[in-house]
Amino acid sequence: MGYHLRGLLLPAGVALSTDLPVVTLNQGIRLIPLTEDVLDALPAAPTGDLETKTLTHLTAPLAALITHLSQADRVAYVEAEYFGGTGTQVAAVWDGGRLIWGPEQGKLGPINHALRLLGVRRVPGQDEFERAGLNRYRHLEDWLE
Repeated sequence: MGYHLRGLLLPAGVALSTDLPVVTLNQGIRLIPLTEDVLDALPAAPTGDLETKTLTHLTAPLAALITHLSQADRVAYVEAEYFGGTGTQVAAVWDGGRLIWGPEQGKLGPINHALRLLGVRRVPGQDEFERAGLNRYRHLEDWLE
């Protein structure tokens, strides 16, 4: 069974002045699922210093959006791809328009760390990933239905 996620995670208090799809998760976190259609619809932006090796879908327009959103509060960019128990995840966190953590890549852990930086706390039997509700769907497009 596979799992695929690519998106932005941000606290519920961050005002969004865009028409991006937003999913309310648990623990005061929202998810902007970054499907190909969403990425293609982002307005053009100048190319800056982008981390393109680890963050495979971080384009200049997406980096501009993250910089803008992170002026109000922390924003995390996350990617996860698993199939048959193997795969990887990567995460990075911005605050005040600057990268403050990551990007970190690993089999497990980077997304949980990013969620901790956004204020999500684990409880016995549930890690940050489950507490936030990121286990609700296994496929990126399902978040938009």
